[in-house]
Amino acid sequence: MKKYIAVTDKQRQLIIDAFKITPRMVRYALSYDSDTNLAKRIRKLALEAGGVKMVTVEEIECIFDSKGNMTQLMPNGAVIEISKETGDAKVFMKGKLKIHVDDIRIREIGALQKAASELK
Repeated sequence: MKKYIAVTDKQRQLIIDAFKITPRMVRYALSYDSDTNLAKRIRKLALEAGGVKMVTVEEIECIFDSKGNMTQLMPNGAVIEISKETGDAKVFMKGKLKIHVDDIRIREIGALQKAASELK
């Protein structure tokens, strides 16, 4: 997950003029590549000037079928199958069952997704 602050050209120029810095420093600060006091002040001004915090994440396809099942296809090839009827959750990697959880709770799905994404 990568976070950054999106600003317009006008807002970017405002920051450059306010701190008398280079566009490169603005880019580093707004992309959270720098965590100095100056970078923190740049981010604060960017948000006050109307900048928007953004996050980019990997897309994970999630399919809900008519039988009440949820299937998630992870970027590493793992497949998570959860039955809404029974609550059983299964994680497959290359067709082999790797993880099985009986009666999974919603709050546990995030941990299951993390475990599935770490499989090789």
